Amino acid sequence: MPIIKIPTVFNIDLEFERADLGRRTLAYLIDLVARIAILWLGVYIISESGLSYRSREKVMFICVFLPVSLYYLFFELLMKGQSPGKRAMSIKVVSLIGNTPSLSQILLRWMFRLVESPLLTMAFMIAALNRESAFVALIWLAVGILPVIIVFRSEYNQRLGDMAAGTIIVLSKQRHTIQDTIFREIDREDYVPQFSQILRLSDRDLSKIKTVLDNVNRTRDTGTAERIAEKVKTILHIETDLDAVTFLETLLNDYNYLVTRK
Repeated sequence: MPIIKIPTVFNIDLEFERADLGRRTLAYLIDLVARIAILWLGVYIISESGLSYRSREKVMFICVFLPVSLYYLFFELLMKGQSPGKRAMSIKVVSLIGNTPSLSQILLRWMFRLVESPLLTMAFMIAALNRESAFVALIWLAVGILPVIIVFRSEYNQRLGDMAAGTIIVLSKQRHTIQDTIFREIDREDYVPQFSQILRLSDRDLSKIKTVLDNVNRTRDTGTAERIAEKVKTILHIETDLDAVTFLETLLNDYNYLVTRK
């Protein structure tokens, strides 16, 4: 299966196995069946509820059509880049730096589904066949197959929504994970780095700091961390009252914030 290599700012190429079209199609069909089942069950229950026609319309929209429309948005947020269909086929959505997609990325992918749905593509193609004018039929056909062409022609087989959001679809298991790097996800919008001097250290130095912190988490032995922290303070001329582990964690967080927001 084709391997996607994505270079990162953390001195390692992340390797993913690209999700092939077969897996993606089956995942879509599983999710389609799930959405149809939700729709059918909701319509059946509401139609048998005895509600008035006007009340039935409101309940139908809130309890059926809205959940079906938000299906991918809800599950990809809840399941961190997966829907039930994607999980069944062992594929997932990741960002182009290898981590779980953010809320804005998942929202952007979902918004583009409004114009990239395979069902919409089929509708355009059927409409093209029913047109008497060859020119109009050609336009409908071009609009219908454009999303498919984009997937096949893009570097990582991304659809338009993935390109806009900066995401790709890959197999769940990958050769190198973002945890193999010094990446730290900084969720706080108001984060303020304390030690900008960290940019003076090399990737090798930063990898050493991460290794030391990983060892502390495993063994609870802070001796090496204290020695490394003192050495870093001397090299970077830093004065702080933070304990060694907190200081090193802060350095990695600062580095991630400063590098990923350039």
